[in-house]
Amino acid sequence: MNFITAKNKLKKLANGKYHSITYELNEYSNGKLETKCYLYIDPGISLKAPTWTEAFAKLEKYLPIIDLTEAPTEEEKKEDE
Repeated sequence: MNFITAKNKLKKLANGKYHSITYELNEYSNGKLETKCYLYIDPGISLKAPTWTEAFAKLEKYLPIIDLTEAPTEEEKKEDE
């Protein structure tokens, strides 16, 4: 899965809530590569894994537990201020 595909998948899963996606690549002096794929959905679902597939597998375990439709949207938060 590439970054754009992961971004689109996260947007759909976030159901209109604030979300963030980050990809980190570290290359060490011995040539070893390490990747970290970060996913975040407001309010407070944050996780990382070495691949997008693993990150989404972790995320999908949380989704049945947390009802994103009940969390306020960014617009609703601004209205409350």
